[in-house]
Amino acid sequence: MSNTIIILAFLISFYVSAFAAKMEFRISTNESPELKLNPYITDPRGVKAGYLEDGSSTVTDLGGGYGEDRIDDDVTPGSLGTASMEINVWPLRVGTYTVTFYGLNDTNYRMAAYHELGGKAPSRKTEYTGFISSGAMQTYSMVVADPNQPPILVKSVTFQTLRQDIQTAFQLNQLGDDKFVNSLIKMVNLAEKLAGKCDKHKKDKKCQPAVAVLKLFIKRLELANRKCDSKDPKACDEDKDWEDFGKEHRKDRDYDDFFRDWDRDDWHKHKKQCKRFITDEALKIIKEDANWLIKSLGGEIAKGHGKDNSDMDNDHSGKDDKKDDH
Repeated sequence: MSNTIIILAFLISFYVSAFAAKMEFRISTNESPELKLNPYITDPRGVKAGYLEDGSSTVTDLGGGYGEDRIDDDVTPGSLGTASMEINVWPLRVGTYTVTFYGLNDTNYRMAAYHELGGKAPSRKTEYTGFISSGAMQTYSMVVADPNQPPILVKSVTFQTLRQDIQTAFQLNQLGDDKFVNSLIKMVNLAEKLAGKCDKHKKDKKCQPAVAVLKLFIKRLELANRKCDSKDPKACDEDKDWEDFGKEHRKDRDYDDFFRDWDRDDWHKHKKQCKRFITDEALKIIKEDANWLIKSLGGEIAKGHGKDNSDMDNDHSGKDDKKDDH
C-alpha cells in the first residue's frame, strides 16, 4: 500500500512538473553588466522571490526560484555582456501577483514575461520596457484568473511616475534640454492639480480637464520626436496644438487654474531657443505610461496605444514565441 502511495505521489509530482502552467520573467537594464534595479515578485500568499529593496535576497517557495546571469560580450571578447535576472513562478496560482522594481540607478529596463503550459506547448511572450529612477519603486500587478491563460499585467502609474520618466530620460540623454524638460514636468504638475478637483466637476466631466492636459502633453512629445528640418519647421511647431487647445478650453472655468499658471510659465521665454527632442524609446515609454494614467482617470485612449508594451487595450492573446533571448 505504501509503495502505491509513493508511486502515485511521484506521478502527480511529475505531471505538475511537466504540464503545470508557469510564468518566467527575464529582466535586464540598459545593456549593462550590472543589474541597476532590484526585482522581486510577491505571490497571492504574500511569499516573495528575488532581491528586496535593501539588496537582500529572498529564497522562497514560488516554485522555480530565481537567478542572475551574465554572459560574455560577443562584440568585445573577455568583457561581460548584459546582466539579466530570471524569476520563475511555478505552478501559477489563481490570484494577484505583484512584480516590484526598486531602482539602484537611473536606468531603462526590459522585462520579457513568458507564459508556459508545459509539455511541448510554445511559450507566450510579452515584453515590457520602462524607466526607473534611483530610489524609486515601480510595480506591475499580474492577475491570474485561469493559470492556463496568459495573465493580465497592469502597471501602476501615477503623476510621480511620469515625472520620474521625464527626469530619467533626461539623465540618459534621451530627452531635450532642461528648459524643455521643465516645461513637461510643469504640464504634469498642472494635470495633477486638475485631477485633484475631479470630484468637484460635473458627473459627465469628472477628470476630463486633467485627461485633456495629458493628451496635449503626449502631442508635445510626438512633435518633439519628429525629424524636422529647415524646409518644414512648422511640422514640429507646437503653436497650432496650443491654439486649438485654447480655443476648446480657455473659456471653460474648470481650466482656469491651468491657463493662469501656464501663461506665467518661463517656457514662453525660452521656447524658441530651447532644444526639443525625444528618442523613439523614451517616447514609447513615456507615452504608454501617460496613457496608463489617462485610462486610470477614466479617459479614452487612442486605439492601439500600449499593445507593444502592456495589456492596456485588453489584448492578451500574445504570440507563440519561443525563448529566443536566453
